[in-house]
Amino acid sequence: MKKHILMLLAGVCCASAATPAVTTSASAPEDWTDAVKKALVVYENKDGVLQKVRLAWVEMFQMSAVQPAGGNGDHLKAGASPVNQEFRRSYLGVNLDFSTGTKFHTWVRPGGLPVRETYSKGRTKKNYSYFSFYDIYVSQTIPGVEGLTLTVGKMGTKLTTDYITSSSKIRCIERSLLSNQFAQDSNWGIGLTWKPNKDTQVFGQWMLNDRASASKSLTHSDVYRDGRGFKGEFGYEDKCFAIVGASHRFNKSEEGYMEVSGQYMHDFNNAYGNRRKKGANCYGMGFQDAVSLGFDYKKGRLTLINNVVAAFRPLGAPDKGSKNIGLQIQPIWEVNKHVDAVFRYTGMEGSNAVRIAGDRFICTQTTTPSWVSHLHAFYFGANIYASAKNKDALKFMVGAEYTNAHKDGKSAFSGWAFQSSVRWSF
Repeated sequence: MKKHILMLLAGVCCASAATPAVTTSASAPEDWTDAVKKALVVYENKDGVLQKVRLAWVEMFQMSAVQPAGGNGDHLKAGASPVNQEFRRSYLGVNLDFSTGTKFHTWVRPGGLPVRETYSKGRTKKNYSYFSFYDIYVSQTIPGVEGLTLTVGKMGTKLTTDYITSSSKIRCIERSLLSNQFAQDSNWGIGLTWKPNKDTQVFGQWMLNDRASASKSLTHSDVYRDGRGFKGEFGYEDKCFAIVGASHRFNKSEEGYMEVSGQYMHDFNNAYGNRRKKGANCYGMGFQDAVSLGFDYKKGRLTLINNVVAAFRPLGAPDKGSKNIGLQIQPIWEVNKHVDAVFRYTGMEGSNAVRIAGDRFICTQTTTPSWVSHLHAFYFGANIYASAKNKDALKFMVGAEYTNAHKDGKSAFSGWAFQSSVRWSF
């Protein structure tokens, strides 16, 4: 039993250097979540080549309602539904640890689950998931260099404070619009991470531009739905992007810590220079260059997450040479060990360069344009945790976000999105 507890605590300490998640005391006694995690370890042998096999399960069922200001008829498309129910995230995972310093990891999406509804041909249409790999990769520690790891396969991208935090640890139901405009959950590529100590990490990623859909939609050209989930949509030209970043935690105490982080992204897609080849798909990060700077602060019950982003040369925006400047301020107050109150402000500005058509229900059901010039969003929410020790094991989340966007001096969208979700991660 002690062996499993020590392994769990070691994993939490390593993850905390890369994410701004709220942490709990390492001395907390074992609870039911530890028993579940222990049960998911189906094989363990310290003396063998294959040392450990651990199963994992992430689930999130979400309900959303769009309420444009002045009534649903003002911005809602004719025949569109203001209410949506979906399995926002549903992953089954397998993790293998080898004595050679090699790790294998995969998240698999089950098929047949209702996912995000879309608007097509004058009505709201239900979509369903199909079997696919959300991510699947192999990581290898590099002998002779302490803390250096090479990862190859399909993995999450690390741009903005929200996206360097795993989806199971974010404190709002959806990532911010600031992060959603880059719209990359996972992608094929190579990653190199160096962690010289538990408080510092430096990383680099080289990724292909694959934005194949995760749901069955006959209007989408991706090839995942025919069962060839490894192929993706990579197009016909030299489409790839690279991200480099670093983070460092300091001023640590029993009360909290401070952490700074930063990332830079460059997309090599020829389409940004108007050299798109005929028939080529131009999926990518949506901007040719982007810089993200983050500062996290925790003291006592208060956690403050700040992120500033500058994105340049948007792909698909009316003004090709414009830039987008954005800010995210997110204070979290621990009401008690089982309840957090969350507020988030998101603001972006750029001449027809603020991308609002992210992964949100308001984007498909309302008349909101894909690109606007100004955006302000205010999120109010609360999270209820079943376990005070492992908050993200099982939680219920409620939130309301008011968004106000303008384009060419006119209102593009003004209204509320109400959301609730139940989610667990083991």
